[in-house]
Amino acid sequence: MKLRLLGLLGWLLFCFLFLVFIKLRMAGSLERFFFSWDAPFWLFLNCLIGASLFTLIKRKFDLLSENLTHVSRDCLIFAAAIPFVSLVVTSLGVVVIEQLYFGKTHTYYSWATQYLIDLIAQSVVCLSCIAYFYISALSVTQERLLAAQRAQTEMQLKLLQQQVDPHFLFNNLNVLSSLIEKNPRIANEFLDKLAELYRYILQTQNAEVVPVKDELAFARNYTQLIERRFGNAYNFDWQVLPAKLNGQMIIPAALQGLLENVVKHNAGNQKEPLQVRVELDENFLLVENEIRAKSNIRSTSGTGLQNLMARYEFLTEQPIEIFRDENFFSVKIPLLKLKK
Repeated sequence: MKLRLLGLLGWLLFCFLFLVFIKLRMAGSLERFFFSWDAPFWLFLNCLIGASLFTLIKRKFDLLSENLTHVSRDCLIFAAAIPFVSLVVTSLGVVVIEQLYFGKTHTYYSWATQYLIDLIAQSVVCLSCIAYFYISALSVTQERLLAAQRAQTEMQLKLLQQQVDPHFLFNNLNVLSSLIEKNPRIANEFLDKLAELYRYILQTQNAEVVPVKDELAFARNYTQLIERRFGNAYNFDWQVLPAKLNGQMIIPAALQGLLENVVKHNAGNQKEPLQVRVELDENFLLVENEIRAKSNIRSTSGTGLQNLMARYEFLTEQPIEIFRDENFFSVKIPLLKLKK
């Protein structure tokens, strides 16, 4: 709409300046210069008629369509249409309006002069129409491209989200299998807790983000599963103050996944528990643990930390920070805030 308005104002200014120039050239001097106040209006009307004809030609031949193919061919067709449009506009102005309405008569010279004036004017109109059609088609193409990119991004995010569920379930079913042989009662309690945790995953599987307080509660319940299997082999230090919970959001199962990786890659024991620190700040969540690498680790599908980093890339420009030295390994997750 704004583009059309700017085009109309541009045509109106062009009509005024163009007629002033033509009248000055025809007069030869300022003393003989005569300019009718309604002349720009009639030329502007001719421009609108010409634009309508160019629009009909575009629709008839499907020129400058949204796929933007054969642009040079389409421009040549428009250029070939300029003499025809100018002839129609001149005939309408000279024969219909001036002769029938105003009663004026024109010689062949004045008729040819008017045709040349309209030819120049319609050339400008044609170029303006081509620019408008091209920009409109390009805008539509860009919108469709952005929509396709958004759809692809959402699809990739959904695929990454779906990878979390089997990863979580597979690891914990292995734990349950080992507990059934050792202690059926603990295995039954473990199964109840696992069902509760898996219910949370099912409820949030289609959510891009969840409140941090919900994820913290989920992660605390998950550490209870770890404690029932390993006893006090892992010591979780929760440095989380309720005052720092201010509506922040996090990817579902992000914290649980980091704690799972700690247990999977590091060995703990009853005499010297592995220290794991979970710290909450206004803008990030930190998980830090001692490094006691296990000698034999089962192969996984690779949907742990890489999956989490890939999911965060779709939601924020803030990266996940990973730090490692000889003794400690830490992961800092940026917290998200919903746009109001």
